[in-house]
Amino acid sequence: MTIRWTVIGSLALGLSVAAQTAFGQETKTPECDQQSANVTLLDRYVTAFNAHDVSAFADVIAENYIQHNGRAGPGLNGLQATIRQYFETFGDFHMQVEDRIVGGDKVVARMTLTATHSHPVQLGPNTPVFQPTGKKLTWGDIDIWRVANCKFVEHWDQSDLAGLAKQMRGD
Repeated sequence: MTIRWTVIGSLALGLSVAAQTAFGQETKTPECDQQSANVTLLDRYVTAFNAHDVSAFADVIAENYIQHNGRAGPGLNGLQATIRQYFETFGDFHMQVEDRIVGGDKVVARMTLTATHSHPVQLGPNTPVFQPTGKKLTWGDIDIWRVANCKFVEHWDQSDLAGLAKQMRGD
């Protein structure tokens, strides 16, 4: 008798899911909802970046944000200070998402970054300072974020700084 009720219950559940799908009422799992939220989080970050609205980062970046690239100070405040410097150096700094991969607690984006080289730029400690060339620069970047509590909490990236330096040198 227990087996019969299990089979009947399974059939009823299957028919319910089939009926919901057939009538456009797909069931959503928490993972699907999280994936959609993470896509929206990336879109909000890119929108704030392209608007040069550093204050909007507080809506998408956690206070205790961990930046693994060494180019920004700790936390949200460190990131905001670094991004402000980028915007002062590159007045027309823009990012375009070319590809995105979203799964679990990770968001990965392959980006194209563009900016006009109108101020001196140093790409890191112990590197030369590149004087302004007035050229439009384009370089690639791959970013990986970890998400918790609907905000980016950790970040890794790989930027084509060699390609960027080559453009500024005029090679």
